[in-house]
Amino acid sequence: MKKNYLSKIINALELVNSNINLKDVLNNIVAVALELTDAERGTIYLVDKERDEVRSLVATGADSLQIVLKLGEGLAGHVAKTGQTINIKDVNSDPRFNKSVDKKSGFITKNMICFPIKDLKSEIVGVLQLLNSRNNEFSEIDEEYLRALSIHAALAINNALMMQKQIESNEQLKIAKQEAEKFALLRAHFLTQMSHEIRTPLNIILSGIDYLRMKTTEMPVDEFSDVFEMLQGGSDRITRTIDSIIELSKLKSGSYESKIEIFDLEKDVLLPLINSLEMTALQKGIQIKYSKETEHTVVKKDKFMLSQIFREILDNAIKFTDNGSVTISIQLNKEKQLCVSIKDTGIGISKEFQKRIFEPFSQEETGSSRKYEGNGLALALVNKYAELNNLKIHIESEKNWGTTFSIIFDKEK
Repeated sequence: MKKNYLSKIINALELVNSNINLKDVLNNIVAVALELTDAERGTIYLVDKERDEVRSLVATGADSLQIVLKLGEGLAGHVAKTGQTINIKDVNSDPRFNKSVDKKSGFITKNMICFPIKDLKSEIVGVLQLLNSRNNEFSEIDEEYLRALSIHAALAINNALMMQKQIESNEQLKIAKQEAEKFALLRAHFLTQMSHEIRTPLNIILSGIDYLRMKTTEMPVDEFSDVFEMLQGGSDRITRTIDSIIELSKLKSGSYESKIEIFDLEKDVLLPLINSLEMTALQKGIQIKYSKETEHTVVKKDKFMLSQIFREILDNAIKFTDNGSVTISIQLNKEKQLCVSIKDTGIGISKEFQKRIFEPFSQEETGSSRKYEGNGLALALVNKYAELNNLKIHIESEKNWGTTFSIIFDKEK
């Protein structure tokens, strides 16, 4: 007897643990339980704690019906709630038996056992319901079989549920990735298309300006020069805005490819920028000062990004300074990190605006009455360039007393 018992249990457990697909696992559990107890039909319910209900997912027999019960409702619901086994020799004598299911299915239930499926923590995972033992009733040995099956069935169910959730999660990630890629392509297409649609008429305008300027050079009418300057300035402003939007979009989408190289920060970036902006500063009556306190100016970064960082900050320093100076200094800080500071004597930045200074399209002064024009993208780009090059940006500013931007380099390894 014991040998036969152990053989049956071992074979049963092998079948239960032979698959990780949820439906297959449940089918195997019911099939094993039917064989162990010699029952005609079986149903397995899984407990849904979030919905406070049990739901039949697998049932043997033709035209099986899916049954949903609240915890405590019906025999299966009662077992799911209490964890107690119900073994009924004659269902018609038990008022808890719901005869409507038999009426719908056409099956005649005579006897029944409802057994809780518990895991190692004694938490109820599901309920196994078996109908009509061919021995006319479910015996104590049948209950022993089910107890031996219970923990392994619970483990198999939990593993299958985890696998199903993983598959569903992977599928959701796959769909999300596909949607993100689709959106990225649409955005890239939109930006390219808009760039083309705006740049084409702009190029026509700019070509017209050059042509008119050439034709009117011999005319003694000074007012034309002001018109040309206005047209040129407006066109350049639109072009810069388009370039900034496209550049920021590339950086945020991760499609920008860095080109890391070794170069001299002073000779290859700072001095050429100062030379190119010195005339603009002088026209405003602003003096550009430069100081160097270290010889360690060789870095390994993306040269283009660093050039853009310092160009945008220097442009802003000159733009928002009406008189005084802009000072660029390069030195090592207390932590022996290379640091470039750009200090101006301009209008300064309020403490409140400093918190969102790197947000795209953000400007301290807005509306048509603002004194300084701009699209609010320059510092957003600066911030992204800095992140990609492991640079830190520190700001010190006080309204009407100027601003200092400090770009701090990580220590080269």
